[in-house]
Amino acid sequence: MKLYINSFINFLFSIVLLTLWSCSSDSSDDSDGSNSVSNLVVSVNVVGTTAANPNGDGSGVVNVTAAATNAVTYGFKFGSDAEQESTNGNIQKTFTNVGTDTYILTVKAYGEDGDSVSEVETFSVYVEENTDDIIPSNLVLNTTVQGADSNNIYGDGSGVVDFYAQATDAVSYGFVIDGNTEVMSTDGTYQHIFDDVEGVENHEVIVNAYSSTNDSIDSSDTIAVAYYVGTPPVWADEFFMDGAPNSENWTYDLGAGGWGNGEAQTYTNNSENVKVEDGLLKITAKANGSGYTSSRLKSLDLFEFKYGRVDVRAKLPSSAGTWPAIWMMGASFPEIGWPRCGEIDIMEQTGMDKNKVLGTCHWYNTSTSGVASYGLDTSITNASTEFHTYSLIWDANSIKILLDDVQYYVISSNNASIPSTPFQSDFFLILNVAMGGTLGGEIPSGFTEDSMEIDYIRLYQ
Repeated sequence: MKLYINSFINFLFSIVLLTLWSCSSDSSDDSDGSNSVSNLVVSVNVVGTTAANPNGDGSGVVNVTAAATNAVTYGFKFGSDAEQESTNGNIQKTFTNVGTDTYILTVKAYGEDGDSVSEVETFSVYVEENTDDIIPSNLVLNTTVQGADSNNIYGDGSGVVDFYAQATDAVSYGFVIDGNTEVMSTDGTYQHIFDDVEGVENHEVIVNAYSSTNDSIDSSDTIAVAYYVGTPPVWADEFFMDGAPNSENWTYDLGAGGWGNGEAQTYTNNSENVKVEDGLLKITAKANGSGYTSSRLKSLDLFEFKYGRVDVRAKLPSSAGTWPAIWMMGASFPEIGWPRCGEIDIMEQTGMDKNKVLGTCHWYNTSTSGVASYGLDTSITNASTEFHTYSLIWDANSIKILLDDVQYYVISSNNASIPSTPFQSDFFLILNVAMGGTLGGEIPSGFTEDSMEIDYIRLYQ
């Protein structure tokens, strides 16, 4: 008698909870358009039901089918369990509580606009003792990143990913994204939008396949997905894969020789001088006992462009003697040399003053047959302890340079302003940390190493 009373109390409690859930979630009264959801019909079939066995054959298996006009997905909630999603309106559940019990099922049909209608069903199920466990097998997870192709391998920037899981003897699937709450699906389909962080990020996905006896197996995967607010960049390097910089984007200038500026470093492509780690490109200048090493990356012959907005989020070295630079040269450099090819310095910082950054353009002055330059500087705080965004806005008539979205530099770059202007042709990117030289200045005797860290580079056109 005590067991019966407890079961009856739990049953009444479930009715109250589910009634409140159904009333609070049903939005059908607010939707009276032609596309609103209506005519929800629910069918509950307890397997093995006969006149002699009105509550089933003891297997505990129940099949539920739902259909509604204009529905795009369905939700099934057994008692106080979490709602399970199904796109086809079908679900199977196996109850394992031995004996005969009565259950409450709330079914919701959802429309495209988020409106819904719901129905509540009550049914009884008989379960025999020693029902065998069913273990799913052969779990396969397929992943489709929206917009992914050979040119956009991480997707179109929407962050939308479709998952499809299938396993033998599975009746439902649970998706866990980046350690968050499990989301249930009865047909193995699930769509997720990765919109937490802009750029390209790796995400951990776990899918659990559940049988009718609630036994499960799981599989996991790591996927890289692009997400951007608004229009995505036409080109970007997000530096999210540890190791060497992407060889499809970057090659190197190597060696010593001062580089025309009396610089003290030797450029290498060694990992101690350049690597991608923890989502950052790190260019490190080091003392090696007899001199200094560093790295200089360039996109020459790999990525070149004309016009657009370039955003570079970076943290600069703090040590005196370091000369970090984020800059560009004309793609014609190998043929006509500098300064005829033109140069745009998006960001330079001297080794003497770490509270300023410089923006400069260089070109060939046909009147004097020499170098022409125009540069300005602006104050910056915490350049070595915080990331700042260094930007270029370049079109056919002008070049503008910005720090944290504040413009501090502009030059007219058309033919009327600069005869034989080089700023109407393709340029390539360069990233480096020099030591000493004309802007690096004197290197302290105690210098050991320091780095420029770059979070991303993005080009918008």
